[in-house]
Amino acid sequence: MNILKSFGFGANNKPTPSMQNSAVAQGPDDDVPAPAQQFAQFGAGCFWGVELAFQRVPGVTKTEVGYTQGFRDNPSYEDVCSGTTNHNEVVRVQYDPKDCSFDTLLDVFWARHDPTTLNRQVGFFLMM
Repeated sequence: MNILKSFGFGANNKPTPSMQNSAVAQGPDDDVPAPAQQFAQFGAGCFWGVELAFQRVPGVTKTEVGYTQGFRDNPSYEDVCSGTTNHNEVVRVQYDPKDCSFDTLLDVFWARHDPTTLNRQVGFFLMM
């Protein structure tokens, strides 16, 4: 048995049937944005308030919450909140760059997140 598989790494990263109806995105982000749109992903501690802020931005067409990094394969919300899985909560934003700039998304992110607050996660990733 591969030791990395016990930490959630490995080739079997397809969502299982129990993950299909999850409110939290599961599995790898191997899909592509809609035509003429882009993805950006932000890690800001708890994702619920940040996701709502992004949903209100003109030009944002879709948001998804999920987890990145970590040591457990397909963690539950409770697993991640326990602080034992080393995951970050993230929001993936799909947006139309003609209607919403990446700078606008950064402004929304930084208005909702103060990385100097103890135990806060921080990160943003441009995905094209």
